[in-house]
Amino acid sequence: DMSTLRGWWEEDRVRTQRFFETTLGHWRQLAPYYAEPWVIREIIAQHLHSPAMWAIFPLQDLLAMDAHLRRADPHDEQINVPSNPQHFWKYRLHVPLEELNDAAGLNEPLRALVAESGRGKPY
Repeated sequence: DMSTLRGWWEEDRVRTQRFFETTLGHWRQLAPYYAEPWVIREIIAQHLHSPAMWAIFPLQDLLAMDAHLRRADPHDEQINVPSNPQHFWKYRLHVPLEELNDAAGLNEPLRALVAESGRGKPY
C-alpha cells in the first residue's frame, strides 16, 4: 500500500528537497525532479549503513537503481493502491528472472553496496 521510493520522491517536492539536503547531505543543491538511479542508490546505501539489524527493500526500489530495469512510470511500480478499487494487487514483474540474473547494472552495484556496508559478513 506504500509508494515506491520513486513514487514518494514525486509526491511532495518540499519534503523531497528537505530530504535531499538534510538526509542525503546535498546542502543547497536542487533535488532532481525525478528520483534518478544515482539518488535511489544513495538512499539504498544509507539504509544499508544504518544500525538496523535488517535492511529490507521492495524489489521495485532495487530495480530503480538501474535505468534499464525500472519501469518508465513510477506509479506503475506500486503494488496496491487502496483508494482505487480497480488496482488491487495487480503488480507483475516486467522483467524476466533470467534478465535480472544477468543484469550487471543492478547486480554489481547492489553487491558493492552490500559489501561496503558490512552486511555481507556474519556478526
